[in-house]
Amino acid sequence: MRRLWGLMRCAVMAAAVCIVGGQAEAGGWHTVHRYVHKTNKCGLGTEVLASMYSIGTRTASGEPLTRHELTAASHDYPLGTTVMVTNPANGRTCGIRVNDRGPYGTSRLVGVKIDFAPGAARCLGMRNTQYVCLPGKDNVEIVGVPRVLDGDTVEISGAKLRLLGIDAPELDQLCFDAKGDRFSCGIAARDELARRFGDKSWTCKVAGADDEGQKLATCQVESETVEEWMAGAGWAMAFTRHTRHAEKPEAVARQARSGLWAGAFIPPWDWRSGSREATVLGVVVVPAEARAILLGPEQVAEAPAKPCDGKGRADKRGKCRVSSLPKSNSSSSAKQP
Repeated sequence: MRRLWGLMRCAVMAAAVCIVGGQAEAGGWHTVHRYVHKTNKCGLGTEVLASMYSIGTRTASGEPLTRHELTAASHDYPLGTTVMVTNPANGRTCGIRVNDRGPYGTSRLVGVKIDFAPGAARCLGMRNTQYVCLPGKDNVEIVGVPRVLDGDTVEISGAKLRLLGIDAPELDQLCFDAKGDRFSCGIAARDELARRFGDKSWTCKVAGADDEGQKLATCQVESETVEEWMAGAGWAMAFTRHTRHAEKPEAVARQARSGLWAGAFIPPWDWRSGSREATVLGVVVVPAEARAILLGPEQVAEAPAKPCDGKGRADKRGKCRVSSLPKSNSSSSAKQP
């Protein structure tokens, strides 16, 4: 008798679960928060509401929508971004590439942040709408062919990234070459970066942001680290506020008199600050009055509209000031602000 009563209780409970599920389906998106709740198991990650979709034939990236690939739609990440997503219900983690925009309509209004294609949902072990763990915007991997903006700034899939650990001359900065002639070293640095890596696919890992909110990233092209190559070729200096990984390549360039080190130049941070006591580096000996020439901007068509470009603040005259940056050590003889 007790066994029969137990079976009856189980049947009633199962029926109740089925009824709740049916009510969730019948109620639509407006009732989703009655039945789907956060798990608070994401730790330092971000827990967001996620759903699944398979409607349509073409994604926002131009790729066909396929059911078996690990892809998703989101408004929060650049197209091409690979996001490490964790299902807190079962602990599964999958690398899912954002290749579409979404969600739209009511699901977006009720808080759904990401739509998974069927293949991604299967990888995560998802069956219905639920909460998942995302790493957040500052800890993602961005893959794609860049648009080179200057010697240490690129744009990939709509995301503007500054290369971590280096500082290249600004586009309108002047330097002296090995013959003692003036040249636009900021444009030269940009062109060298574009010539070396501009037509190749980059894999960039975002590692935070600077004081101006611009994303900082370390980027790989095949087996080479882009920022280390720029410092080793002499077209950028080690900027050690966040990392010191470009110090050794800079020392090699200085010893070999490569790039900027073949002539004479002022460190980019001193150029932006406009310091009249800025140290002139390089091997070409220049007269004292040449410092004023090096500190002045070159009038070029490609010069950026905003002279600071995320590395300082412009005063009322448009001059860039970086006094807010703390001091840091460098392998060079110059003192970084």
